[in-house]
Amino acid sequence: MSDAVLTSALAVVFVLCTGVLAGALVAVEMAVVPMLLKLPRQTWSEVHRLLDPGFDPLMPTVNKVALGTGLALVVLAPGAAARAVFGAALAGVAGVALVSELRNVRMNRRIDAWADAGEIPEAWQGLRARWARANTWRTASAVFAFCAALGAGWLSWG
Repeated sequence: MSDAVLTSALAVVFVLCTGVLAGALVAVEMAVVPMLLKLPRQTWSEVHRLLDPGFDPLMPTVNKVALGTGLALVVLAPGAAARAVFGAALAGVAGVALVSELRNVRMNRRIDAWADAGEIPEAWQGLRARWARANTWRTASAVFAFCAALGAGWLSWG
């Protein structure tokens, strides 16, 4: 396989992964988060827990594939401009991973522990608001990554 074909294939995978990340997170931000913010304590906890299994195996895998292909593109892409923009997109993907792991996933574990113990603390609304803010940050990072990935692809093929 030639370098150009490999780079093109990696770019397609990278754009696809960043698009999936951005699309899923925008859907969560625009539809799921507003719904969660309106639910009472017990219902919110139950619905939040039911959502996680649908996202958990898929989204971290997509993020890891995006990180790997993005890193390869920073090295292999033709031209300094394309490599720089792929690097910016990669930074956006890393932002999604960092916010997810350091904020949202940790909060998800706390919510799960509450439900397992059968008791949701009085300060639950603060955690719900922090989770929503963190989701906004990772959504913005994912949208940035997708836009940058599209731009880098255009620079590579244009």
